[in-house]
Amino acid sequence: MQSVGARLRDGARAGSRSRFRVPRVVGAVREGNGLKRQACTALLLLGAAGAAEAQTTASRPPSFGAAPRANPGAATRQIDIRATVDVGYDTNVFGVGRGFVGAVGRELDEFSVTPSLQLNILQPVGRHSAYINGQIGYDFFARNDQLNRERINLQAGYNLALPLRCDGNLNSSYLRARVNAGDIFALNPDPAFGRNNTFVVRSVGGRVNCNRAIGFSPSVGYTRSEIRNSIPLFQLNDLDSDTYDASIGYARPSLGRVSIYGSYARTGFLRRNRFGFPAFPGDALDGVEVYTAGGRFEREIGSRISGAIAAGYSWVNPRNVFADPFTGSNYSVSLALRPSDRLTVDLLASRAIDVQNTIFATFAVTDVYALNGTYRVTRPLALNFGSSYQQRDFRGNARTPDGALFINSDSFIRAYGGFSYDLNRQLRLTGLVSQSRRNSNVNAFDFRNTSVNLGISYALSR
Repeated sequence: MQSVGARLRDGARAGSRSRFRVPRVVGAVREGNGLKRQACTALLLLGAAGAAEAQTTASRPPSFGAAPRANPGAATRQIDIRATVDVGYDTNVFGVGRGFVGAVGRELDEFSVTPSLQLNILQPVGRHSAYINGQIGYDFFARNDQLNRERINLQAGYNLALPLRCDGNLNSSYLRARVNAGDIFALNPDPAFGRNNTFVVRSVGGRVNCNRAIGFSPSVGYTRSEIRNSIPLFQLNDLDSDTYDASIGYARPSLGRVSIYGSYARTGFLRRNRFGFPAFPGDALDGVEVYTAGGRFEREIGSRISGAIAAGYSWVNPRNVFADPFTGSNYSVSLALRPSDRLTVDLLASRAIDVQNTIFATFAVTDVYALNGTYRVTRPLALNFGSSYQQRDFRGNARTPDGALFINSDSFIRAYGGFSYDLNRQLRLTGLVSQSRRNSNVNAFDFRNTSVNLGISYALSR
C-alpha cells in the first residue's frame, strides 16, 4: 500500500493548478435552523477528508510546463526556475451542490489568479546529487476572498551512489494548502469551526535499490507521513503514518523483470477515539494497519511499448468500532505507448486500499482507471488530453437510518484537454479546459464543475 504522504505528493505533482479537494459533506438542504443543524452535524461526523485522490478528483487537472520530479539517477547539473501566472475560471469552485452553497450565501462561479514560482534544481555532489523541486504560490479569488491562501508543494532529497551497483535516496516533502470545506461547512463564526483551515502534510523517507540489468535486484524503503490541520474541528483528522516496504526482483533483457513485494503501513489518528469523536486522555485512539503482499512483472517491447502489471492481496485491521477487518485483492496495470514520434499515451488501471483522513471512514477500497496523452504538433506546440474515473467504497463509516449524512461510496469522472506553447526559450503559454463530476449514494453530495485556465511562465534560469 502506498503511504499517505506519497499519495498526497503524487496528487500534488499532477500540476500547478490542481486544487487540494476534499470529499464534500452536506446533508439534505433544509431551511433556517434545520439547515444549520444538519450541515453542522454532517461536518462534525465526517470532517474534512484527505486529498489522497487529488490527482484523480481535483477539479482542475494538471496544467503543463510545471517543474517535473528530479530524476534520482541523473548526475547532470540542472537549474530550472520559472515564474508563472495562471488565470482561472470555475463554474463550481467549492465543488458542492448549488442548493447548499446558495443557502449559505456563497458564490460558485469564480475567477482566480495564481502567481507562483516553480523550481527544478539538481546539483551533483561528487558521485551523489542533491535536488529540490516543486512550487510556491498564492491563490487570489475575486468573489470568495476567504479562499485566498498560500499554496506550497516542495520536495527535496539526496541521491546516493552506493557500492555493489546500488543507489539510495533520502527524501522529504512539505505540502501546505487551504481546505475549501472548512469555509463551506462553517455556518457560524465559532473559532472551533473556523473559516481558514490550513492543511499541512510533511513526510520524510529513504530507499535503497540495487538495480541490475541481469540478476536479482532487492529494494527496501520507509516513509513517515504526518497530516496536521490548523482548526480544532479539523484536527480530529490529524494523523501519523509509517510505511515499510521491501521487494526482490529478477531481470533478464529477453524476459523483463519479475519481482515479489510486501509492505506494512500503520496509521494512527492523534485526536479522535475509536468512535470517531474527540479523544480524551486514556481513550483508545482510531487507526488502521494494512499488510500487503504480491508480485509484479515489467517489460519493454522495443522503444515504443512498455508496461507493468502487479497483483497482490491486502489484510486490513482497523481500530474503528464501525469497521470490520477486511481482506481483498489489489492490482495495478500500466501501459506506456508511443505510436509515433509525436504521440504518447499512458493507460492505468488499479485497485488499492487507501487510508482515509475522514472521520468514520477509516479506509476505502479505491478503483482508478485513467488515460493521459500528449501530441506534439510542432516543436513548440503540444496538445494534452486525458480522462479518469475513480470509484471509492468506504469502510468503517457510520450509518444513519435514512443515510442522509454518510457517504458509503462515491465516484469521480474527469476529462480535460489543453496545450503548451513555447513562444521562445524563456516564455511559455499554457491552456486547459476540464470537466469534473462527482456522484455518490447521497444525492446532496453530487456536483459538477467546469474549469478554464490560461497561464504564462518565464524561465528565470538559462
